[in-house]
Amino acid sequence: MLSQKWGLGSILSILFIIGILGDLEALVGLTVLGAMGYGLYKLFTRKSSLEKANIATRLQDLKDAIARADRQTKLLDSHLENKEYTQYAVLARDVLTQVEDIKAEALALKQNMDLNIYKRISKKASAVSTEISAQLEKLDVPIETAESTEEEKQIIKLAPEIMTTYTNIQRDHAAILDKIDKADNKAELTAIHETSMKRFHDILQGYLKIKESPKNFHNADERLELAKQAMEQFDLDLDQTLRELNESALSDFEVSLRMMTQKSHDLTNTQK
Repeated sequence: MLSQKWGLGSILSILFIIGILGDLEALVGLTVLGAMGYGLYKLFTRKSSLEKANIATRLQDLKDAIARADRQTKLLDSHLENKEYTQYAVLARDVLTQVEDIKAEALALKQNMDLNIYKRISKKASAVSTEISAQLEKLDVPIETAESTEEEKQIIKLAPEIMTTYTNIQRDHAAILDKIDKADNKAELTAIHETSMKRFHDILQGYLKIKESPKNFHNADERLELAKQAMEQFDLDLDQTLRELNESALSDFEVSLRMMTQKSHDLTNTQK
């Protein structure tokens, strides 16, 4: 019998051990939860520290970019003072890009810096951008936020007198490609236009080579003048091509306009 095999003391001991085991289970649960909470705390603080470090790095990079742009702005002033207009134009386009990047990054970090500092950066960047843009207009250099291509830099340096013609041609080229893309005979028109553009670039590269070292070529001045005239004529030819493509796109417009005009004319005669 149970009473014979187990005494009262034994039963109480068993119940005591069970109670202890229950407390241990609860204790283990609390320990696990505590460890998880500590882990989450460490993860959060580590992430917060990384974010702070990243912001600190970006603020320092912004400071360095402002200092670099300031040095280059002073160099631009020096180019103007010495009437080094081609050097000014090449550097100015790149400085404009840097200034736009500074404005964008300052705006992104606005909440992490003193408001007065942000306002000073924004105001200074806008003033520099306005001043450079105005000066480029005086020099008849196209103003773009993108950095100059190597070809543009070469033209500005060696042959600024053809920069306007070059810019017009590039603008017409882009517009013509857009029109051709919507045409039924796209492949044929593209082939014709690409052939014309290749001839233009052949003439342009020859012009720049002669400009770089005119003494190394026969009849340099005469050949430069002929090439310049050819490029200017090509600019006019592209204008005409663009007009023709625009006109062809208005065929439905012309038909509808004639029909409406005729209908209006017939109605007027009927009323009479």
